[in-house]
Amino acid sequence: MASRKEQKERARAERIAKEEAERSASARRTRMQLAAGAGILAIVGIVVAVILIASGGGSSSNSTDKGSGGLPIHANSVPADSQLSLLETPPPWKPNYKQLPERVQAMGLPGFNETTFHIHAHLEIFVDGKKEPVPANIGIDEASGFISPLHTHPTAADNPEGTIHMEADQQYDFTLGQFMNVWGVKFSDSQIGSLKSKGGQQLQVYINGQLVKDPVNVVLQEHDIVVIGYGKPGSFPKQPKFNWPQGL
Repeated sequence: MASRKEQKERARAERIAKEEAERSASARRTRMQLAAGAGILAIVGIVVAVILIASGGGSSSNSTDKGSGGLPIHANSVPADSQLSLLETPPPWKPNYKQLPERVQAMGLPGFNETTFHIHAHLEIFVDGKKEPVPANIGIDEASGFISPLHTHPTAADNPEGTIHMEADQQYDFTLGQFMNVWGVKFSDSQIGSLKSKGGQQLQVYINGQLVKDPVNVVLQEHDIVVIGYGKPGSFPKQPKFNWPQGL
């Protein structure tokens, strides 16, 4: 018969063995949980990657891309809910201030600031070979004091007619469609005002002599020369002569 001392030693050994077994089991469960978690994270990562690839890398609808002509294109720059009270009349077109602030807000344009970001482009419009005016104060409603970041000023020696001013509180990719929407004139790749492409009468847009396939969403760059022409192809200059005044 085992002595009392031997019994205590045996009980102690059994207790230590049991505790060791429990620690091993707990460690094994922890490793299994970590492995399962890593597997779930890996699966989530794969799913996210697939979604991003399918959606074009996760880019938004407002991203800037390059058009077929190499010109930068700003997708969806003039949403339908911003096309308010637009003129669908024959030229000439005066500045249209009806719902101007609502149009600017619906397009999500930045605020006006003449020092933070300030660049210029030049616009000429031809209808059946005749040059149409680009009036002063497009986007500037003196009656209400509202100023759009896209606008024109009165013609002067240092500010020729057709000079588009882009003055904003941040750097921004303004588009030709946004300018026409600020002007308040209906504009698309086949229409300006009441004039629509049909038969031999076509609407064409050129920037720096290059034909634009998506004129609404094309981004205006510093010192771009823009031509909107309606009529028979060849009835207007694709790249009219224009010299920028010093300092503009």
